[in-house]
Amino acid sequence: MEQIEVKISDITLTNVGFAVFLRPLEQNDSKVVPIFIGPLETHAITSVLDGISPPRPMTHDLLMMILPILGAKIIKVTIDEIIDNTFYAKITIRRDEEIFVVDARPSDSIAIALRAGSPIYVTQNILDEAGIVMREGDFESESREDQQPQKPKTQLEVLQESLDRAVNTEDYESAARIRDQIKKIVGSS
Repeated sequence: MEQIEVKISDITLTNVGFAVFLRPLEQNDSKVVPIFIGPLETHAITSVLDGISPPRPMTHDLLMMILPILGAKIIKVTIDEIIDNTFYAKITIRRDEEIFVVDARPSDSIAIALRAGSPIYVTQNILDEAGIVMREGDFESESREDQQPQKPKTQLEVLQESLDRAVNTEDYESAARIRDQIKKIVGSS
């Protein structure tokens, strides 16, 4: 199946949660693939895009520290299947002459690809099945690159928005976990 290299067009909060929008590098294609992700996954991706380094390695950072020790390198990430409205991805890893393909969630795959500087691909069937045509004005910004310089949201702001949403939707279990994360951040400041 044909693979199409994509870039992150936008990451935004929608009425159903956070979504990362992947757009083909070929600018003549107006389709984007929205993939809905959680607030922690959003933070793992936006922290790289915003150049924010945590004081201690996060899980994706830890993986990127371990791979070179093992002599391995991320070659690419491919989002290649949708099963029951769930996206599936593969991370391609090279160690010497061996190639390994590992199943992973798209959000983790994207976070790892960004850290590794590796390309992200979607298959043509993903673009055909899940791609949507974006019209001008559908979102506040066309892409993170095209935005007027704005102060990026801090991890605390993202978590606070997530907490507000969880409380508004009466998802108290998630609200409690997010509240605990906020307390840790505030306590370490």
